[in-house]
Amino acid sequence: MSTATTGQDLCVCFPAAGGGGTTLTLLRDAAARHGLTALALPNAASVADLDSGRWQERTVEEIRRAADRRGARRIVLAGHSMGGLSAVRLQPALDMKGVRPTGVLVVNTPCPDSSGRIPTMSQLTDPEIAQVLAHDGFPPELLDDEDMLAEIAHGLRGDAAVADRLAERIAERIAEPIDPDERLTDLHVLCGRDDRFIPTERCAAWARRVSGEFHLTVVPGGHSLDAARTAALGRALAGVLATTPAEEEVA
Repeated sequence: MSTATTGQDLCVCFPAAGGGGTTLTLLRDAAARHGLTALALPNAASVADLDSGRWQERTVEEIRRAADRRGARRIVLAGHSMGGLSAVRLQPALDMKGVRPTGVLVVNTPCPDSSGRIPTMSQLTDPEIAQVLAHDGFPPELLDDEDMLAEIAHGLRGDAAVADRLAERIAERIAEPIDPDERLTDLHVLCGRDDRFIPTERCAAWARRVSGEFHLTVVPGGHSLDAARTAALGRALAGVLATTPAEEEVA
């Protein structure tokens, strides 16, 4: 670990299925406003990439290097939907490696049920995926193009299969932690009350999975955040920072 005790804290951002989007942009902007360095990283590329441990290994190493370069005293893992599952999955790995004190903020991320299931698009047909995307304001001219829709749906189903496996692994870890550090401690959740894909109660269910502090913020809006939620997102990020002590404070 770097001996630096001052510098820019780090906010690692993970996208929803399909990658990118306005929510990821808003997360990065919120990080910058709070003086954090934003680092956007991908979710696992496939179930094999996740199950093999390769994604976790290279992502933890990339986060560690970025934190060392910037002299970060703490790290925030933030993710939208599937990206929130990535953040939750990586948090104990970072803690066990002693990288930095780490807080977690998830946006419209469903909590796995007792069987490790979540609402995903992995089993949805192209028309069903189009309906979900339409509710979230996806351009109708793209959804009306059958070839374009087929391409979009194929990619989303692939990402959703990874999200399904992430949810299963998280549920297993929470139910039977191998080590006390495997427990899910503090968690901040932001969700849109009008999200027709991930109901608010699926986000609120994280409260039963968290052994420490749990914070839930419900705002108007759907699955993807828009600029009107900038202030709420900023407050949620500030809350994570307030409950995640900097490295020198816990030394």
